[in-house]
Amino acid sequence: MKKLLFVALAAMAASCMEKPEGGSPEPPIDVDVNHFQTAEAFEVPVEAGKITVVKADGVTLAEADSPMTIWVPRMGKTRAAEGITVEFVPSDEYPSFEGNKAQMFQVICFEDSYDGDYDYNDLVIHVMYLQKQNIFGFAVQPIALGSSKSVKLGCVVYKGNKQVYKGFITPDGVDCRKQYFKSIEGFVNVNNRNEVDFIEPQYLGSTIRNWDVSKIAGDGVMRVEWYIEVGGEEIYALSTAYLNKSFDKAGLPLGLVITTTGTVFVDKDGGYECGFDWFNYPHESVHIERVYPELWSWLTTDSTYTFSEFYDGFEAPKNAYTACFNGLYKATTLGSVTDAKYRQN
Repeated sequence: MKKLLFVALAAMAASCMEKPEGGSPEPPIDVDVNHFQTAEAFEVPVEAGKITVVKADGVTLAEADSPMTIWVPRMGKTRAAEGITVEFVPSDEYPSFEGNKAQMFQVICFEDSYDGDYDYNDLVIHVMYLQKQNIFGFAVQPIALGSSKSVKLGCVVYKGNKQVYKGFITPDGVDCRKQYFKSIEGFVNVNNRNEVDFIEPQYLGSTIRNWDVSKIAGDGVMRVEWYIEVGGEEIYALSTAYLNKSFDKAGLPLGLVITTTGTVFVDKDGGYECGFDWFNYPHESVHIERVYPELWSWLTTDSTYTFSEFYDGFEAPKNAYTACFNGLYKATTLGSVTDAKYRQN
């Protein structure tokens, strides 16, 4: 079984770790975070003289010749490794290997209010995470802006349960509209005509942050929680540390984090598989229940589902913005995510 919603890297490990540092000062809300836990840490096995290649849905997640821990999608409730493949390739057949490397891609979809309309398009971003030997980093590609408010983007970075960074990605004095969408007025890439208002074909250099993991005390996998600030209020996409700022009073998430949809695209130029996280989110002011009723049922009940049975990335349902077809997610990096000039420690 394949599930859609592979929750933010923080929520992935909610049941196997203590509560991270930081957190909302308000009393905890009654939310079963484990219901949203759909990925887990994976110990990459190694064999002498060989390179281990780990893939999910055919997309490479890691290459290693020494032990490392990575995040992998939990494809099914009872079979966590379903859909994950491990291959051992003789080192002399892998000349491109340059040391342990792991990557993950996610689409983050925000509501901009604690009293939202559940279209989850007020800010949509595409994130690439990369760990290359001891350096872990990320970069952001802006996708859509369905909010008329001033929105700033921020994140919290952890090593295990140790918070190592919290702050804005959006520079001082500007908001997401000005910094990432070239000050375009109105809604961007959420209209019901499916017309493209703006394409950013790169993960932006201004969003890159990285850390030397070997210089950070403690154990655990590096992971990231994303949030936006609107009117002085922080709104999180499924944070385990800031639960009260991740859910509304009805217990519904204020942000979705998508890691795989069951649909894999093939790059026309390079011929490699990609886009396993690309998501056709709802049009502006269209409740997600009208677009993906199975997903809404999962969000509001204790039900489970097989996402690939109702989601087809090649054929968007009515009231979904055709982000995949419009080329919004295809991107290259502007600068290397692991370059020293982006180092935070």
